[in-house]
This record gives sequence, structure tokens and C-alpha cells, in this order.
Amino acid sequence: MKKVFALLAAACCAMALSATTYSSHLKVVINGESAEQDQVQVVVTKGDNGYNLSLKNFCLTIGDAVMPVGNIEVTNVEGVDEYGYTTIHHNSPLAITPGNDGVHLEDEWVGPMLGEVPIDLTARFTDSALNANIDIVLAMLGQTIEVSLFGVAPVLNTDVNKDGEVSVADVNVIIDYILKH
Repeated sequence: MKKVFALLAAACCAMALSATTYSSHLKVVINGESAEQDQVQVVVTKGDNGYNLSLKNFCLTIGDAVMPVGNIEVTNVEGVDEYGYTTIHHNSPLAITPGNDGVHLEDEWVGPMLGEVPIDLTARFTDSALNANIDIVLAMLGQTIEVSLFGVAPVLNTDVNKDGEVSVADVNVIIDYILKH
């Protein structure tokens, strides 16, 4: 039974090490008109086929009005590591999916009603910081939507074996502990 828990813990640790959640400031500019937004969560994961970036439950706030847009998720984007950060770029149409924030009903999300929309995303990130720009050109509505995200991720001290670096060896210490107890 301990081995099952150890394998489960290892899988959870591996997933946790490959995903970073950034608490991001969101700025939206529509046809030159700027609207500051609330903080949002942006999740970047590294998979076998590249990076995935997810902005879930995106809502556009203009004055007191809130327009639920939906989930913007790009997947399997190749990353380039240089100058101390990773850069990803995605430039092709994708469908915005309905959010699930518990506030808005599924049919209230505007993004899915648009079908596939052209998304031009460039993101630069490290383990602790994110800078991303998403441009959406809606020619049929005569709108250009520019989304800017500036975020930070909490830096966790997961150096459990105290060797000065966070690595797979730290996961092994956790697994050994679980197997012994």
C-alpha cells in the first residue's frame, strides 16, 4: 500500500514541478480604449509536446459591466530558452471555450459564440515571472482586442534535501520518507 501512495506522491510532485500558476495583472485594450482588469490566474505547463498556456474564466470588465468571455487555452507550443527565460509564440485560430467560474451560466460566455478566432500570443516566462500578450482581431465586429498579462508565481522552497537546488533528488527524499513511514 505504501508503494501505491509513493507512486501517487511521485506523480503529484512531477505534475506540480511541471506547472506554474502566475497571479497576473490583466490589461485589456479594445480599439485603443484601455480597461484595467482584476487579477487573474495564468497557468503554464510543460508537456511532452511543448508548452500549454491557460487563461481560464476570462471576463472583460468595462466600468460596472462584466462580459464573461471564456477560457483561452493554447497547447503544445514550442518554447525557446534564451536570455534566462522561455518564449512561446502561437499565431492561429482557436475556439474560446466556456468558463466555469460558478458565477456565470454556460450560455453566458461570449467567446464560444464567436467560433474560432485568430489568436496571436507571445509569452515570456521564468519560474517566477510571466509577461504575455494576446491579440485577438475580430474583423467581423471591427474590433482589435489586446490583452496584456504581467504576473508572478510564488517561489516555493521545495529544497527538502537542503543541497541548495530544487531537483528530482528532492522528490526522491519525499518518496523515501513516505516509504519509511
